[in-house]
Amino acid sequence: MKKGKFKQLIFAFLLFAATASLYGQSGSAVIVYAEGDGFTLVRDGETSFYEVDYDDVLGMLLYKGDTILTEEDTFLEIQVTSNASLIKIAENTTFAFERIGNSGGGTISVAYGRIRAKINKLTDEDKFEVMGSGTTAGVRGTDFGYDLTFGENFSADETNEAITSVYCFEGAVQVLQEDKETREIKEVLIETDQMVVTSTGTTDEPLVVYQIDQEIDRFWEENKFVYQMIEKEDAQVVALSDGSAEDDYYTAKIFGEKRRLERSGGGLTLAGILLAGGGTAAYSLMDEKSLGIGMISVGAASFISGLILLINSSTLPDPPDGWVPPPEKNTDGSEVPEGENS
Repeated sequence: MKKGKFKQLIFAFLLFAATASLYGQSGSAVIVYAEGDGFTLVRDGETSFYEVDYDDVLGMLLYKGDTILTEEDTFLEIQVTSNASLIKIAENTTFAFERIGNSGGGTISVAYGRIRAKINKLTDEDKFEVMGSGTTAGVRGTDFGYDLTFGENFSADETNEAITSVYCFEGAVQVLQEDKETREIKEVLIETDQMVVTSTGTTDEPLVVYQIDQEIDRFWEENKFVYQMIEKEDAQVVALSDGSAEDDYYTAKIFGEKRRLERSGGGLTLAGILLAGGGTAAYSLMDEKSLGIGMISVGAASFISGLILLINSSTLPDPPDGWVPPPEKNTDGSEVPEGENS
């Protein structure tokens, strides 16, 4: 192969890899409030338990593929970083992020439990969906809830039926259910103060719209969102409703994570370019084909990893002008001297 053509192929490969990562990368979400005992996070096959009172959970970033299981009396509030939409996860709930869009949309898969979502208005090209056992709720800007439980009565030759309740506090929700026999999709639109209940045991029956059950109203009245909803263009971060000092802590976590991602991403991208360039030189000028191919491969991987980190950083809010990170503190409350780790 001619050297000029080889260089063109290397350049084309790097360009393709960078473009593919740009289009394939999803956004992120962040835990902005937590109360109760704790929760389990499953990420990339690894399981970790976090105690709300002792572990560093505020500001924890969540990504596509993450699964969370909340303990009894544990509630989480999660912000979609790209448009400030909020999702409240109730106790004893298991769910996973199937998709987190860069424009605020996404898909959550619920295995059990109940959630409530206040979704800021999305574009026509994107929407936010919650799915469970054959029932999907989709919105583009709505305050709604989704409960998934299991019936009590089932025999040895039948599986326990899943019962899904979808309800709307404001706006409108499109509810879809698949008939498990015919695979046909039924749909209904519910509006403010309406709900629909589906069951995996009766997928052939029509969807019926009801008024929201009093128990549902009572539950969410007792477990309101702690964080305010803030329009994307008006706020850099979500603020606590009571103006608590935790605002500074949360702000530092988010902006600090953004800077870390920017530094790491920039370093990896630069290292990837240098390695790929050195590998190309070794292959074409020094006739070190094995070394050259190895350096190009490592450089391309480093370059793509750096791009992914930079893209992740772009989904987090920018700090306001003049923002300075608060000083770190030791366990006794004293400030950590600059340049030292706590």
